[in-house]
Amino acid sequence: MFSGEEFLTVKGITLSREYSSDERKLWVKLFLKGEGIVTLSSKNFMGDSEPFMWAVYNLRKKSRSRNYYVEDIDVQDDMFYIRRSRETLITILDWTRLLLQFLPFEQPADDLLNNLYWNMKLLAAPSMPYYISDWRFVWKWLELWGLAPEIVDFLTSNNFNDDEIILLVKITRLNLKDIINLLSQPISENIRENSFKIAAKLARKFLIQI
Repeated sequence: MFSGEEFLTVKGITLSREYSSDERKLWVKLFLKGEGIVTLSSKNFMGDSEPFMWAVYNLRKKSRSRNYYVEDIDVQDDMFYIRRSRETLITILDWTRLLLQFLPFEQPADDLLNNLYWNMKLLAAPSMPYYISDWRFVWKWLELWGLAPEIVDFLTSNNFNDDEIILLVKITRLNLKDIINLLSQPISENIRENSFKIAAKLARKFLIQI
């Protein structure tokens, strides 16, 4: 603490931003390592405030204030390819909505932050269908919170065939590189084109109903 102020340097992602009614101040929601989701304000938070950029944030707050203010931002990963299509943008916007709905503010959730990062990397991978990462992100979230049912039973009860179950399970278990390698190869003709979309929808419904 210096001169009645506190400083914090931390990694994370910008989830959303919104101008005040007089447009003189920008309110920003960040998801930060070791801090969780926090709201902060800035009068000069321009291009680096673009949502879904991962960065190191240098923040400051007065000791008697609850709000942090932005001192500096060092962008580490702009996740450029997430902006490549309407579907990928809708997917990350939906993830953001779920995070803001279910996570208590200012409560660390580093496992979920890590899950978000790697599935954003998968979502941003060129030629990677958006619904692959959508399924993986939501299911891994259920697992991290100890809410996931037994995956094979869950998929079987929802009428997925054996080949679909094997592939869906693999996607939840493999790392980014191995998933990309797996999906670069021909897959079984028994796997329906929309199987991942159905699985993601079911997993999201399960999360919301809990």
